[in-house]
Amino acid sequence: MTISTMLIGLVILLNLWKEIPIGTLTRDPISAAGAPFYTGFFSQIGIFFWATSAAICFFCALVIPKGHRNYRTCQFLFVSGLVTLLLGFDDAFLLHESVFPYFGVPELIIYSIYVGLIISYLVIFLPTILKTDYILLVMALFFFGLSVGLDILQIPYINPYIIEDGSKMVGLVSWFFYFLRTTTNTISNRLNTKD
Repeated sequence: MTISTMLIGLVILLNLWKEIPIGTLTRDPISAAGAPFYTGFFSQIGIFFWATSAAICFFCALVIPKGHRNYRTCQFLFVSGLVTLLLGFDDAFLLHESVFPYFGVPELIIYSIYVGLIISYLVIFLPTILKTDYILLVMALFFFGLSVGLDILQIPYINPYIIEDGSKMVGLVSWFFYFLRTTTNTISNRLNTKD
């Protein structure tokens, strides 16, 4: 109830503060834009992968028994859920492309912050990551990097919609399966051993 109230309050606040019509904030984007039903279907599927990956990480971080051997794994999964949520919000609401530039923060600075966050995350949790089947994580990061690089460079004669967005989708699917495999293995191992 509290979360719902906060979200409704945010809609009312934006309406009063920026005079954004409430319908613009609450309606489905396709309906609001009057666009065909298939508009952005590829992007929308990507949002499901972000959300599911975050949910898996948070759920597993909560259900693993809290003990000295599990503490770092729980931290890793919880922080991974936060990172996934941040990237998913950015993808859904175009934070780097529209929101932050609207407030005067250049897109390149946002990309730099994200790169710094990801590098910090990888360095902090490297010992934990190395205990997992990390090849899918490496693939995900490579394809995310490729997608961002193509977005920044805007190479002529390359179709950005298939190459850039396709790279992001490969990264997303790899990211999802990395965390699905990691959480499944973690829970299986914890069930088979005593804390």
